[in-house]
Amino acid sequence: MLISLNWLREFIDIPSDFSPEELANRLTLKTAEIETVIKQGKHLDDIVIGKIQKLSPHPDADSLTIATTDIGDQSLQIVCGGANLKENMLVAVAKIGATVSWHGTETITMKKTKIRGVESHGMICAGEEIDIDDPNAGPKDILDLTYLKSAPGTPLATALSLNDIIFEFDNKSLTHRPDLWGHYGIAREISALTKFPLKVFRPTTQIPETGKSPQVTVETPELCPRYSAIIVENIVVEESPAWLKSRLKSVDHGTHNNIVDITNYVMAETGQPLHAFDLDNIKEGIVVRSAKPKEKITTLKDEEKTLSTDNLVIADHEKPLAIAGIIGGKHSGVTTKTTSILIESANFKAAPVRNTSSKLGIRTDSLQRFEKSLDPHLTTIALKRALEMILKVCPQAKISGPITDINNFDYKPVIIKLNTEKARTKIGVNISNKRISEILASLHFEITEEKEDSFTVKVPSFRSTKDVLIEEDLIEEIARIHGYEEIDEKIPRLPLHLPAKTPLRDATIEARKTLSYGLGFNEVLNYSYYGITDIKNCLLSESDHLTIKNSLSQEQTHMIISHLPNLLKNVQTNIKNFPDLKLYEIARTFRPTDDFFPVEDTYLSGIITSPKNQSPFYDSKGVIEHLAHSLDIKLPRPVPQITATPYAHPKQAITYLSPSGATLAKCYHLHPLVLRNFDLENFQVSGFEINLSELISLKKVSKTFKQIPKFPASSIDISVIFSLDVEVQSAIDVIKKSNQALIESVALFDNYQGPGIPDNKKALAFKINLRAAERTLTDEEVSSAQKNIFNNLETLGGTIRNK
Repeated sequence: MLISLNWLREFIDIPSDFSPEELANRLTLKTAEIETVIKQGKHLDDIVIGKIQKLSPHPDADSLTIATTDIGDQSLQIVCGGANLKENMLVAVAKIGATVSWHGTETITMKKTKIRGVESHGMICAGEEIDIDDPNAGPKDILDLTYLKSAPGTPLATALSLNDIIFEFDNKSLTHRPDLWGHYGIAREISALTKFPLKVFRPTTQIPETGKSPQVTVETPELCPRYSAIIVENIVVEESPAWLKSRLKSVDHGTHNNIVDITNYVMAETGQPLHAFDLDNIKEGIVVRSAKPKEKITTLKDEEKTLSTDNLVIADHEKPLAIAGIIGGKHSGVTTKTTSILIESANFKAAPVRNTSSKLGIRTDSLQRFEKSLDPHLTTIALKRALEMILKVCPQAKISGPITDINNFDYKPVIIKLNTEKARTKIGVNISNKRISEILASLHFEITEEKEDSFTVKVPSFRSTKDVLIEEDLIEEIARIHGYEEIDEKIPRLPLHLPAKTPLRDATIEARKTLSYGLGFNEVLNYSYYGITDIKNCLLSESDHLTIKNSLSQEQTHMIISHLPNLLKNVQTNIKNFPDLKLYEIARTFRPTDDFFPVEDTYLSGIITSPKNQSPFYDSKGVIEHLAHSLDIKLPRPVPQITATPYAHPKQAITYLSPSGATLAKCYHLHPLVLRNFDLENFQVSGFEINLSELISLKKVSKTFKQIPKFPASSIDISVIFSLDVEVQSAIDVIKKSNQALIESVALFDNYQGPGIPDNKKALAFKINLRAAERTLTDEEVSSAQKNIFNNLETLGGTIRNK
């Protein structure tokens, strides 16, 4: 949100020597973070108003002109290619040292130069070169500023009234403060922080006691606590005056026409959204109601929206005119043909309006304020302010009659008893009762009863909608105005205890050590939900998921049953820069059950990518086995995938099952359709999933230690061709059985398919270590063992390569 210092000064006397930076610092420390302090017109330094005195043709270029230009204290010779130059025209002149965008692109600093042999002492600028809108300019036109009637030499920023300071607030730090979404609310807060006097905001518009008033029916009073409206006739809809457009643009509001701009101006000023309807397009009065099933409305943005009964609308007796609190309808919008308007200033409940916005996918400035729970007292104040401005901008306009004010809220002031000793204890500072009283008064809290150890405090209406409701809220207000920076830093005198050790926590810590430190993985932290698109892209079933009510967005509609969709989105984002990715996540999944609560198992899931010609499948399998070894758990032999994993390749997946049949872990190549859905067809991608909740239930194996061997080992490398359906583990088993006394270890170091190997075959290469505990092996023993190994592998169906 952007806040103008000049606008603030209309409500509070801020001394000229009180710097914007100091003001921003105080607001950041005590109220809300100021992200940036923007000096308006800073980019226009050394750019002034110039008046063209004489135009002469360039001797060597027909497209260029020599312009003698008065800039107040001197006349400059400037070579320019503007097509619309004429004598006595006021233009923007960039002097030597000024910074401009050359034809709206490259930034350059002006210096004296020669253009086709003629000296040029500056630049006459087009709008795009100094970031100023010039909608009527042709492709070679310079900026015509004759309408400003400014004296030559006047700084351009001054001539355009670009002399403001803009504060950019971090919106997230204002979510709990509905009173700070307008300039007057910010001014009131600054007054509390600085003790600068605050002016009373009280529009003086005289409202007729008789005449034509809007007919309003509120069918849903529980959703619309207050609805105020008035009719204004004899309106002329036209472009807003320059001061109004400039003020709105300074806080990043677009301009439309004088009536719409006034409603936006009042919203930026008071925080209360308004809406203007073309009265001639309203049939038989206003009805605030729930939308009908599948009712349609075309919004002011020319988007057709299909509504439901959960949506609140402003309608007439024929059709919806606006989506309440969010956006108006195109049919009833104010246009240049409008002569009479109905101005709405309403208060809507926050939750239904926000829910409608989420479901329809619409975010507006109006919604941004209503979803914070506005004070219903604001409606008539803002309405009177809008009328005041309309009569200023359209003097011929006529207020037709009294305000129609449908008041459905029963205002009961929030009264809180504050224990002042408790406040001092919680804050940790000995703040006197007098100082507490001063702070509360500066924030417009009224102390209705004062005792030695307590105050009875009445909360102002603009802070009581959801912000300040309990004693702790008051204590927070006292602490922040006193200043958190004024509180001494002390180590709390509290007993410290290590977190309880549990098998799952220990396994999680070991998993992070193993993957992050030992295996070169990067851990990611994703949300516990994803959207229907992610579910479909991973070939999952929506019916297997828990659906989130009132989800924040279309990408966060279902609780996760697998980490894979979010991991694949991580891969999709990063793989262009890092083709060899190794990512993992440890978090719970949420599987629905017939009971009320879902099953929440903790999973370690990971993903490995590599170029198309390298398979990471065995790397994924190795992660599972490496982690099990780190946890002193002996995994059962893996079996071909027998559990439903739709995103896994049907013929390239294995599962580790516990003795009871529960799934301990999975390892798989990604299904080709999933790779296509995530634009990963040019990569090899494998994944693994380890159910840590199940894995830790297995009995740990005792560690056995062996004496360091005294005699050397002999190693044999064997390459053997098998059918694709022969499991690697089967080959390892028959090798070990060949000579159990001498074979110390068997390791697969290559699994090859491709040129030189028949179709439907694979070449497996093993390294076999042989060792005797009491002697060095003889060549005959090694040769005999090798022969037995060959025989057993051939019995399994293998063909020894290079035998």
